[in-house]
Amino acid sequence: MPTTINRCVALAALLVLVWLSPVRADMLPGQHIYRDGMLPSGQPLRGQLRNGALLSGPTAACARCHRRSGLGGGEGPNTVRPITGDLLFTPPAATDASRPAYDLDTLARALREGVDPNGRRLDALMPRFELSDAQIGQLAAYLQQLSSTSTPGVSGSEIHFATVIAPNVDARQEQALLSVLQAFFAGKNGATRQEQRRREIGRRQNGGNVTGNEKMYLSYRTWQLHEWRLKGPPAAWPAQLDKYYREQPVFALLSGIGNGDWQPVHAFCERNEIPCLFPSIDFSGQALDGYASFYFSRGAQLEAEVLAKHLVAAGQSGDIVQVFRDDAGGRAAAQSLRSALQQRGLAVADRPLAAGGDLSAAFWSRLLDAAHPQTLVLWLNEADMAAFPLQQKAPPGLARLYVSASLVQPEHLQPADGWLDKLHIVDQSEPATRRSPRMARMKVWLRMRNVPLLDERIQSNAFFAASLAGDALAHMDENYSRDYFIERVEHMTEQSLLPSVYPRLSLGPGQRFASKGAYVSGYAANGTLATAQPQDWLVP
Repeated sequence: MPTTINRCVALAALLVLVWLSPVRADMLPGQHIYRDGMLPSGQPLRGQLRNGALLSGPTAACARCHRRSGLGGGEGPNTVRPITGDLLFTPPAATDASRPAYDLDTLARALREGVDPNGRRLDALMPRFELSDAQIGQLAAYLQQLSSTSTPGVSGSEIHFATVIAPNVDARQEQALLSVLQAFFAGKNGATRQEQRRREIGRRQNGGNVTGNEKMYLSYRTWQLHEWRLKGPPAAWPAQLDKYYREQPVFALLSGIGNGDWQPVHAFCERNEIPCLFPSIDFSGQALDGYASFYFSRGAQLEAEVLAKHLVAAGQSGDIVQVFRDDAGGRAAAQSLRSALQQRGLAVADRPLAAGGDLSAAFWSRLLDAAHPQTLVLWLNEADMAAFPLQQKAPPGLARLYVSASLVQPEHLQPADGWLDKLHIVDQSEPATRRSPRMARMKVWLRMRNVPLLDERIQSNAFFAASLAGDALAHMDENYSRDYFIERVEHMTEQSLLPSVYPRLSLGPGQRFASKGAYVSGYAANGTLATAQPQDWLVP
């Protein structure tokens, strides 16, 4: 009996994993044709436009125009029609009566000759492809299930989300994150209950029959928030994330918080194709590429590229020295600055520090008084900056000192008068004086829900992520395709009027970092950080 029970448990776990996997194995040939422009043989897909232009490989992939969801989009003034199975192969009474439903024969004709089932020529943007009958069958099988299969984390009455909390996060920051998400979910579910009551009243008034507005009301689901708390070193996180996901699949991850390494969370989302929206994390220069994960910025790596542009524009001459921790984050930021300066004909000297080693006053004395750098760049956090002599007399040979706002809060520096004309902050955030009016909306929202303002950056980040998810889902009707959700997020980020500490957020297809630039700000004579102007925004 125990053996039988164990086999049943193992089978159940396997079925859950199969259900949670992004695509079935038998769908892979069609997926590679559609997404990657690659045939099962390993050869590139080839197509030709009406004007004779040849396409091959990724440029010929269906997803390039019809998007990964298959739900289409736009190419300038042209509309790219959806080609998911429930629309392409459905009888005309349920879709577009101007053409019959596609079958394998008419699909083959459309792909090879550019002619629809009615014999009309397709748009000039539609290529004619070199595909065999078997390959068209594989593509058709993939289209049949595209954006139409059930999505993990979504039921007829609920939609599940999670937020990830990494270890060693300050308790106040964790509370800041959760207070916003919990209040947002409570408000969302309050509105959902009201719409559900309206639906039931309409049913009763209609004798229990489904009304014409039933489809609209179906889109109201209760939002469930799950807190995924990680423990131990990053190497232990993948197993914990997998366990959370098996126990309760989620549609997407909203916000989240962590200090340092985020790679295991990123890899988990990419592996399972789970959208992850705008966590509050410090990359420390470790930018991550992917499909499912969205981030506010590339952290210190972006600031390094902005700084290189600023130094060239300022007519930099003389020695440039950068100090950084010899760990993954420090090396990445330093490498970004080094590469960006080399492209502009400038060199930089490195002063790496052992990871975890003490930074004493003696080190700074040797560097400032003996090496005499003209320009000094510090990729260091506040603990590392504690021994830096900002409250002492500035060395006469040092002309400029640059610090990353991703690593140090500028208001904590408190430079002495002699440093005010030397110290500069590379900061992606909008200056507080201009940010305040936009933050007013969120602060009113917090007060109405009795949520204290604990951390403006973290709370505005969480509010942005949750609100953007709600807006994206509202435009998706009943199609809970993760691919479509990701495409909606790409489209709506720039249009959002929601508050954020970042002055400009935008995403294009395939872009995953919404902030593209930064300011380089100095200090005013009264010791306060000078307010950067909009024209000071630098994009590398």
